[in-house]
Amino acid sequence: MTELEHLAERVRDAIPLTRHLAFRFTGFDGATLTLTAPLAPNHNDKGTFFAGSQAALLTLAGWACTTLLAEALVAETVDIQGPVDVVAVEGNQNYRLPLNHDLTVLATVTDDDRRRFRERLARRGKATLTVRAGALNPAGDTVCEFEGLYLARLGG
Repeated sequence: MTELEHLAERVRDAIPLTRHLAFRFTGFDGATLTLTAPLAPNHNDKGTFFAGSQAALLTLAGWACTTLLAEALVAETVDIQGPVDVVAVEGNQNYRLPLNHDLTVLATVTDDDRRRFRERLARRGKATLTVRAGALNPAGDTVCEFEGLYLARLGG
């Protein structure tokens, strides 16, 4: 099982609602996490992707990106040990277009934000991180924009 598959299983075990979203983490390059989800279990009464599902998936992508970055710091640093606890502090989304296809989310952290996050987390044992995400349709158009603030704490 890959690291992303393992993280998805952790999420599904801890948050039962996410089982119904049928999401998958499909990539992480250290700055951008990719999440996909099908329309079928996430549609609304109009046959388009439910805004509530989009909000949950965008929030989840930001949480996962923050978790992966924090856990990477723990894995790389000899004097930092223990679990990582990540919580969403705030989030805002702007719906731009209806979506009548499967969803792709790209959750991204800037290099400066990632550097500050790692430094503060290593130094203080807790740090916040801003994650920006876009929900895309198959043509690559942004259907929803998201910005979330997450808090990571070492020692769970």
